Amino acid sequence: MNPHRLTFEEMRDHWLAVAGDLDLRMGGRSSDLFATKPVHQRRTLYGFLDRQFVPSVMRMFDVANPDLHSPQRSETTVPQQALFALNHRIVADCARSLARQLPDDPDPFVRQCFERIHQREPTSAQLDECVEFLRSAALEPETGPPPGAEDWSYGYGEVDAAAGRVVAFAALPYFAGEAWQGGPNWPDKKLGWVQITATGGHAGNDLKHAAIRRWTAPQAMTVSITSTAMHDVAAGDGIKCWIISSRQGVLKSQVVHNTQAVLNVDSFDVHAGETLDFVVDFNANLNSDQHLWAPVVQQAGGSRQWDSQVQFGARPTAPLSPREQLIQVLLLSNELMFVD
Repeated sequence: MNPHRLTFEEMRDHWLAVAGDLDLRMGGRSSDLFATKPVHQRRTLYGFLDRQFVPSVMRMFDVANPDLHSPQRSETTVPQQALFALNHRIVADCARSLARQLPDDPDPFVRQCFERIHQREPTSAQLDECVEFLRSAALEPETGPPPGAEDWSYGYGEVDAAAGRVVAFAALPYFAGEAWQGGPNWPDKKLGWVQITATGGHAGNDLKHAAIRRWTAPQAMTVSITSTAMHDVAAGDGIKCWIISSRQGVLKSQVVHNTQAVLNVDSFDVHAGETLDFVVDFNANLNSDQHLWAPVVQQAGGSRQWDSQVQFGARPTAPLSPREQLIQVLLLSNELMFVD
């Protein structure tokens, strides 16, 4: 038989099996493959599939359309597949899990990696290169998110205009690599269109789901805000932008429709823990509410600056260690991805 690449279901099951995390129980109800509480570790066969909201990951890996007769799957090779494998929690979790089970010493660690993942001993060249990687990587300084990224958070809520405050701020639960949103599919079936990106985003389906980019003051100081909000679509009635302090109330608000507006705030004092919410709601109608707005908070008389575009990203998490990175590389190798 000619070698063939693993399907998405085989690939996911294989990763979990190699890590020793695959739950082989048979029967029972299906559940969300990408759930985190609890993590879905059963075979992919038991993943719930909503025909109206097929996860983008499954479409990316050519899983058959559940609404159509499919005698044979198509097979594509696109960059998004590699990006998923490099960045998704599933692969990272499997790498972390396997790394915890293997010895600390580089030589036996590499040998057992190959035994678990490829069912063979590494060649002498592979062993030397992997051990050298582990030893050299251990000497490199650790890197992390840019300073100040920890002071930004991304969520949704509602503005109480009379009280001048944000009501019921809730964090957006899913980071899609370039945006915070309700889930892997956008719009999300529960949270709808609300989305926040590095440069802007999209307002939610109603006033209770306004997009909120929140900055929390790490200390008492004097700051200023510079920003320009842009809505460049003639359709709909535009968006409403708010800058709201948890202590001082509304600092700025303006409707922006098919134009741009400068939303700056001159120097003012903030207390430690005080929040500044940059809120965008749909104004009155959900129609073409995408926008650009990346505010900058500047400390007066100091060198600290919080640039929401530069510091945008996922919540700070521990990166993969060199051991885990090596396992990830082996999990993505052609030797594992193809059945011979």
